[in-house]
Amino acid sequence: PLLQAFTSTNNHPHLTPFLHALSRPLPLTLRFREHEQSNSMGLIKRLSTEHSDLLCPVSYDPTNTIYQAAPNSSLCKSNLTKMSPKLKDLIVAGSMNGTLARQELGSMLPVLSLYGVGAIQAGSKVLDLCASPGSKTLQALEIVSVQSNGKRGKVIANDVHPKRLDTLRAAVLRSGLPESLTAQVTYTNYDASIFPAPKSGKLFDAIMCDVPCGGDGTIRKDKHILPMWSPKTSNELHGLQLKILLRALTLVKVGGVVCYSTCSLNPIEDEAVVSAALGRDENDSAFELLDWPEKMLPGFVRRPGVTDWKVAFYDQNNVDKDEDDFGS
Repeated sequence: PLLQAFTSTNNHPHLTPFLHALSRPLPLTLRFREHEQSNSMGLIKRLSTEHSDLLCPVSYDPTNTIYQAAPNSSLCKSNLTKMSPKLKDLIVAGSMNGTLARQELGSMLPVLSLYGVGAIQAGSKVLDLCASPGSKTLQALEIVSVQSNGKRGKVIANDVHPKRLDTLRAAVLRSGLPESLTAQVTYTNYDASIFPAPKSGKLFDAIMCDVPCGGDGTIRKDKHILPMWSPKTSNELHGLQLKILLRALTLVKVGGVVCYSTCSLNPIEDEAVVSAALGRDENDSAFELLDWPEKMLPGFVRRPGVTDWKVAFYDQNNVDKDEDDFGS
């Protein structure tokens, strides 16, 4: 209905392609796990010989470990069983034995960026402040748990909600990763905005802040998001998001890196939060904003963040057509 409304009025032609994109299902995406006991070659060979018309490596990943629905395929999570039961069986088996992870591309980016700048490596100590459902926790674990000088790194997986923490534990247990790796995950149940400093005094090499958000960037996989969304959602979350990011900045070691991410397209939840955190007097000279590492996913299409934005105060229960819906 929204797409039809935009098309019929033609008042916002620049938004029509965007809405078309939102109306397309999210393509099926997976990555091959990289750990010392992984045995992926057999599955990769089967995918390339039996299912290359449906699933293939993405063109911008030189490691060929990220697979996505083929360009001419409409393969997605909802139609996998119907389109290819055999492929589904392969993917399920690979997920259970630790060979692959069914993970969306957007979810992979925080860990890839931290790995690309050298913040996450073998032996690193990583904090995932809002960890559930666990895909990024596991992705980071595969990297840090490789032995370095006889020791493995650790991932501290935190979530404020006990039930979400239970979901996270279950995801780690069914990941198929060997116990020698999953034992390197420590679970904590704190409010991320007041996460306690380590008693040892040793701060973290890298911190992931995938904060609670409005979720409007997930419309392609969840049709219920758009009807429920309003500018009020982002405005109300901004304060909490800022508190979590500020806490992360106090917990990362000198020379360490914090990755802030959301599932939102709204700059109020993204650029505005980062700008507010780095604009604090105490942070002005202590932190710098890093660019995406050029060698990571070369050819991957991305855009620089915006530098100005409007703050909406639209009230759907009190609308005057002559009013401006934005603050200054």
